Amino acid sequence: MEEKTTFKASAASDKEVSSDDVLAGQVIDYSGEPVSSHPGGLHRTFKARHIQMITLGGCIGSGLFISTGKGLHLGGAAAMLIGYTLICVMALAVMNLLSESTSVWPTSGGFIEHANRFVDPAMAFACGFTEWLAWVTVVAAEAAVVRVILTFWTDSIPTAAAMTVYLVLVFGIHALPNRWFAEFEFGTAALKVMCMIIILITCIALIAGAGKAGEVPHAYNYTTAPAFPNGFKGVATTFLLASWATGGQEIMSLSAAEAHRPRWDMPRACKNLFFRIVAFYELSIIFLTILVPYNDERLLGTGTVASSPFVIAMVNAGVKGLPDLMNAVILLGLVAIGAESLYVSSRTMVAMAEMGMFPKILGRIDKKGRPRWALFTSCIFCTIFTYINCSSTGGIIFTWFSSVSSTVFFLSWLSIAITNIQIHRAIKVQNDPVWTLPYAWKIRAFPATAVFLAVTTIFVLFSVGYVSLFPIGGAPPSAETFFETFLAVPLWIVCFLGYKLVYRTKFVNPAEADLQYGRKPLNEEDIAFFDRYFAQPMWKRLLSYVRF
Repeated sequence: MEEKTTFKASAASDKEVSSDDVLAGQVIDYSGEPVSSHPGGLHRTFKARHIQMITLGGCIGSGLFISTGKGLHLGGAAAMLIGYTLICVMALAVMNLLSESTSVWPTSGGFIEHANRFVDPAMAFACGFTEWLAWVTVVAAEAAVVRVILTFWTDSIPTAAAMTVYLVLVFGIHALPNRWFAEFEFGTAALKVMCMIIILITCIALIAGAGKAGEVPHAYNYTTAPAFPNGFKGVATTFLLASWATGGQEIMSLSAAEAHRPRWDMPRACKNLFFRIVAFYELSIIFLTILVPYNDERLLGTGTVASSPFVIAMVNAGVKGLPDLMNAVILLGLVAIGAESLYVSSRTMVAMAEMGMFPKILGRIDKKGRPRWALFTSCIFCTIFTYINCSSTGGIIFTWFSSVSSTVFFLSWLSIAITNIQIHRAIKVQNDPVWTLPYAWKIRAFPATAVFLAVTTIFVLFSVGYVSLFPIGGAPPSAETFFETFLAVPLWIVCFLGYKLVYRTKFVNPAEADLQYGRKPLNEEDIAFFDRYFAQPMWKRLLSYVRF
């Protein structure tokens, strides 16, 4: 006999309702914190299109346009396909796990706050501090890249001047209401998407025979070159480069507190975003490995668009104008990524302040929905890290700090997997009806998705650690080269153990986990919205995904 799940029909009633009695469209009240009373006061102005384009915008930048050249040179065609495919599949797992949890608990801290509530406050502190530091250094790193990108056109612009203009633009965006930030990110991401579409169409034309006869080396990597020129080390290197290019999916979780309708916005952004990432990255890798030999010396250039495998393919074919277009798009994209990084770092500070791990003043929100003090504090550190990079000694210091962002994504992904398992345990132990409510969104492959993400993340971390200790080229192991890539891991462990020892935290018992804080039940308007949507024919629902 099928087991029935029962739950309260309302907070003030003892009447039990069978899950079989719940009809599509019926509003079921249950205990949970209304959004209006949620601490923090962040405004829910982000739509699904904003969330997916904010996250997508961070995935299309110098990591895709330029760093893929380094991956191709060091890894080869086969390593590129394996490395980027695995990271894209892991990104899908991350987005699904985050969509499930943030649809129910769209709190300002996202996965960090969930780790605090369902796993251990020490894990939340370690994740929050390393995430904040990583995204602050990303702003400074992109400021340094701006000067390099500008050298494609001119060498006359002073480094400090270029960095200053960049910081003014990034900070200025956040001086406006949050909605303007979302629209700016949406516009720049849409521009980068259109640029990628043009590039991919051009690549298809080159593969089909366009360009100078005999100048396009078709499929050299698949016919003559070795499949793995640097063995497993080449594959491990592509893991790190792919995560730098496609990482940052946890932004979805942190933006949930500003989503207009989390139950609709988060899963929808997840589905759209995954297909776009796969389309851009997988197609790009396939086309590049066909058009550009892995041993082309230009792939290890100065870091400008001249070292981009896309540009190399176009130059070989005699296509003109693309380098200037890409340079302009990358410059605009750097500003967008900087604004996005400042957004993540400030929201992380808000979450940490709400959990009592940072000073309370950092959690204050002004009437326009901006975390003013968190933004101000993050801006100060962004400025410091940006300008110390101008000197040789400061550059060394900055390199060590910025290395945190290289592997912090993997640590966050592992934490997300562990947290998801604990969330399901708490729901099961407490017999909570969250999955039986109308239009509840739950991932189908549990616990397979979380276990897959945890196992692959550990594998990738060990792989990156191995190639950091024994780099390509046979150089002897050194602490400097190891920590330039792997500093985030010992820093995360120190934060975790230090917080645990100082505050004597304990792992959260699933039976005692708080399932009500920050919970957003569907209201009558939400239910009516879903009723109308699912009443449409399947083809109309599918067509609704074909949009920015």
